Amino acid sequence: MSVESPGPVRAYGLVFDVAGASAQGPRQENQDAFTVTRFPQLGLVAVADGMGGQRAGRVAAETAIEAVTGAGPIRSLDAARYAIRSADDAVARTAGGDPAKLEGMGAALTVMALTQDRAGGVGWLVANVGDVRVISRSPDGVVRLETRDHTPAFARWEAGEIALDEIPDSPGANRLQRAVGHGGEADTTWIPVRAGWTFLVHSDGVTKAMRLDELGAAMAMSSSAAACEAIERKVEERGPDDNYTAVVVRVLADDGAAAPGDATLPSPGPAPQAAPPSRRAAEDTRLVTETRRGPFNPPDDVNSRRSPLGALGAGLAVLALALGGYGLFTGMQARDDATAARAETAALQARIDSLAQRVPPDTAGRLPVSATDSGAKAAAAPPAAPAPAPRTPNGR
Repeated sequence: MSVESPGPVRAYGLVFDVAGASAQGPRQENQDAFTVTRFPQLGLVAVADGMGGQRAGRVAAETAIEAVTGAGPIRSLDAARYAIRSADDAVARTAGGDPAKLEGMGAALTVMALTQDRAGGVGWLVANVGDVRVISRSPDGVVRLETRDHTPAFARWEAGEIALDEIPDSPGANRLQRAVGHGGEADTTWIPVRAGWTFLVHSDGVTKAMRLDELGAAMAMSSSAAACEAIERKVEERGPDDNYTAVVVRVLADDGAAAPGDATLPSPGPAPQAAPPSRRAAEDTRLVTETRRGPFNPPDDVNSRRSPLGALGAGLAVLALALGGYGLFTGMQARDDATAARAETAALQARIDSLAQRVPPDTAGRLPVSATDSGAKAAAAPPAAPAPAPRTPNGR
C-alpha cells in the first residue's frame, strides 16, 4: 500500500498534514477510491467504496470521486449536499450508458471540505452516504465517531441492541440503505477544526478489522503518513476480508518552523452550525461516539431565499397566540366580575337578614301598623266615587 500526500499545507492560520492510502486486500480488484492531492486547491478529501461487481464497483467509486472534485468549491452544507447529488447523477448516468456491465452499480461516499466562515471559524463541511466513516481524535485522546452508517446493523447499535464494535459482524452490516447512484441523500454536518486534532476517513474494510480505540492509537502517530502505515499493519495482521482505505488529516499550529505550501482554498462562506450531537458512551471510558443526523442541521446559507409561506405561517402563529391571550384575559375578567357580583349579593342578603332580625313580625305575619298611621292613611284616602247608573239598550 503506497501512501499519497500533497505535503504539509498552510491554510487559515493552521498547517494540515494530509495523507491517504488504499489496499486491495483479498479481492480481485480494489473497488475503493480516494483523493488527497486536490487538498491544496479545494481543501477537500474524499473516500468512496464501490459496489455492484468487480469492474462496476471500481468504476462507481472513481466516478463518484471525480464528480465531487469537479462540483466546484464547497463552502456550505448546501454545497456539500449538491456535490453528493452530482456524484449520484454521474454514477447513475454512467451505469445507464453500459447497462450490460454496469447496471446496479453504486458507492458509499464521504467528503470532508475545509472552509472558514465569515465569523472566522475554521471547520470541515462533511457529507456522507453509506458506511464510509469519519473519526476524530482530540488532543486529550478522546476518539469520536462523527458520522452515521446507513446500514441496518448501525441502526441496531443506535437502538442499544449491540455494541459499537459488534456492528461489522451483525446481520445487515454489508447492506447499504443509501448509496450514490441509487438516489441516496447525504447526511451533512459541520465539525470545528482546531490545532491538535486529527481526522480519519476510512472505508468499511478498516471498520471490520480495527476497533475505534485502536484507530485512535494509530491517529496519535507523529505524521499522517505514519498513521496510514499503522492502520495498514494492523489490518494486514488481522487478515483483511475486503478492500480498505484510510485518509488521515492532522491539524497543527502554524509556528513558522515548517515550510508548507500555501493552500488556495475557497473564500469564506456563511457560518454553518452543527446540530447538537446525540452521544452514547462505549465500553472504553476514553472513547466517545457522536452521531449526527442531517435532517436536523439548521440552514447554513444566509443568502438563501425564504419562502413567503414561511412568513405567512409565522404571522398566523402570532395572531393565534394573541387571540389565545385575549381569550384567557377575558375569561379571567369574567370570572373576577362573577366573583364580585356574588360577593355584593351576599352583602345585601346579610343586610336584609340583619334588618329582619331587628323588626319582629306580628302574629298574623304582617308588619305592625300604629293607630295614628292607620287614621292618617284613612283620612288621606279619597272619597269613594258613586256607582255609575246602569246602561239601557238605548243608552239612557
